[in-house]
Amino acid sequence: MSGDIREAKRRLPLPTLMYRLGLGEHAKKSARCPFHDDKHNSFSVWRNDAGLWFFKCHAGCGEGDEINFLELHEHLLRSNATTRFLEMAGVAQKRGSQPQERKSNNETESLIDWQACVEAFTAKHVERLAKWRDYSIEFCSWLKENGLVGLYNECIAFPVHDRAGSVVAAHYRLRDGSWRYYPQGAKVRPLVIGELIAGDPVHVFESYWDAFAFMDISGERNGIIITRGASNGALVAGLVPEGSTVYVWTQNDAPGEKWQKDVCANAKGTVKGARIPALHKDLNVWTRAGATPGDLLNAMMNGEVVREAERSWMDALNESVVTSNELRDLELVPRKKLLGDWFGEGDLGFIFAFRGVGKTWLALAIAQAVSTGGKLGDWQARAPVKVLYVDGEMPPDLMRNRCAGLEAININLEFLNHEILFERTGKVLNITNPDVQRAIAQRCVNSSTKVLILDNLSTLASGMRENEADSWELVNPWLLELRRRKIAVVIVHHAGRSGEMRGTSKREDNVFWIIALDDTKKNADDKRGARFVTRFTKPSRNTQEEIPAFEWHFVTDTNGEVSISHKQAQSLDVFRQLIEDGVSECAQIAQEMKVSPATVSRFAKKGIDAGWLKKEKREYVLVEAQK
Repeated sequence: MSGDIREAKRRLPLPTLMYRLGLGEHAKKSARCPFHDDKHNSFSVWRNDAGLWFFKCHAGCGEGDEINFLELHEHLLRSNATTRFLEMAGVAQKRGSQPQERKSNNETESLIDWQACVEAFTAKHVERLAKWRDYSIEFCSWLKENGLVGLYNECIAFPVHDRAGSVVAAHYRLRDGSWRYYPQGAKVRPLVIGELIAGDPVHVFESYWDAFAFMDISGERNGIIITRGASNGALVAGLVPEGSTVYVWTQNDAPGEKWQKDVCANAKGTVKGARIPALHKDLNVWTRAGATPGDLLNAMMNGEVVREAERSWMDALNESVVTSNELRDLELVPRKKLLGDWFGEGDLGFIFAFRGVGKTWLALAIAQAVSTGGKLGDWQARAPVKVLYVDGEMPPDLMRNRCAGLEAININLEFLNHEILFERTGKVLNITNPDVQRAIAQRCVNSSTKVLILDNLSTLASGMRENEADSWELVNPWLLELRRRKIAVVIVHHAGRSGEMRGTSKREDNVFWIIALDDTKKNADDKRGARFVTRFTKPSRNTQEEIPAFEWHFVTDTNGEVSISHKQAQSLDVFRQLIEDGVSECAQIAQEMKVSPATVSRFAKKGIDAGWLKKEKREYVLVEAQK
């Protein structure tokens, strides 16, 4: 191996070369091959005992070192690939020569002689830059020697590289402080300085001046990414090697915070915020005020983790699989009860009924009880918790009146009303939209919300086909995520013609409990307000005790105050209500009431004796005059 090739491999090892070519996601021990349509991982990159890097496609595309990789990637002869590799690594390139670039079909030929720009940046300009930004002469000279600074049209400029590492444009600063690209329309790419090596730290900056100040003071010459502005944070995507910790040196302003979020969203691995003291606008201002290498190191060591590295599935399984003995001894945090014994943290529950029965009244009363630590009937809340009530149907003025009447006005109860949202933002609520799901989940997490009420499924899940099981998968993963975060969800829904909850039964698979509301107003003497019976058609998983049916009466007086009365519903009343709702066979009624068929037969005998029930074949039918 010649000394030039050895030096090039030191400067530009295979993983770094692949990142330079935009193929960094393949630079690992097991990956999809970049040279063929790989359905399974057949490609490997590794380092041997001598410190040299190699690749191999086990499906037969080829194998070898950095030069072999360029042969395959750019379809070059060995001699041309060698020359290309030396040029990319900055080895054996004669002073003043113009690099020969091979362009892919979607890239234009370089219109700039960057080497001439570098040569135009004289010793006078080196001194001027050092004095202007308080850098050392030695560092500014190093920038020039490595082709990282030049002069274009009498303005200080920095190189823009294409995917292959060749300079295709200049980014230059006008005298008024604004920046331009030549040629106009050049594709913006971050400036990468030094090697980006898997496992080594990577430092990301939005400005040249901050990056150069860091490099000058710290002595670091590798792992530097400059995004060329606060709006370009997302351009780090695909650049950060696997296993590297990313340090973001965020400027102390609003654009800087936005830039940091963009970097976090696009950089794989752990991201730490290296905080610049609030007294200073940015890192270069800090270093000019006297920041030392120790200060920079402390900023890194004390940096807040703003994004955790994603674990691989294998690492996740290794951490999470437990033996039965470990499971026995594992200290688990018990789920807290929220209301009575039947409603707990992380529950998914349904409240359903026909239109106008009182679903929203009950949901709002539950929200009032759990947000205040109060009581609803016989159901006591254990402690006040945050509630987010997502309202997809009610006008805000009516909801406000109901809240006032129920005395449900407190800081723990929040509302997201569809009309207010539209008036203020022009957006329409749809919980099948992943962006809406993420926003609601993040809002709940950020505000420590423990209960999310969705009223109602039909108005909030536009486009969902209720009767198709697969359509439920539009929201089911989101609901499971909320459960894992111990956020309870109550969904208000409608009953179908049969009296059962409308739509596919698949939605009941993950449900902790289901409450049906039966309208009792028509048989009551007092027909004011909402009057209904609550019965659990799916018993709560949180208790083995049977939860009795209750009859509720919500009445609003002339002052707008709401009174709630309740009493335990007589089983005979529930039996009659089920028949009115269309549940007419003995076995069906027994299943709904959670009693034996013999008990149903006894109820039927009482109804027949009282004259309001008759039996036709296998079905119980209400006598017409008694309906």
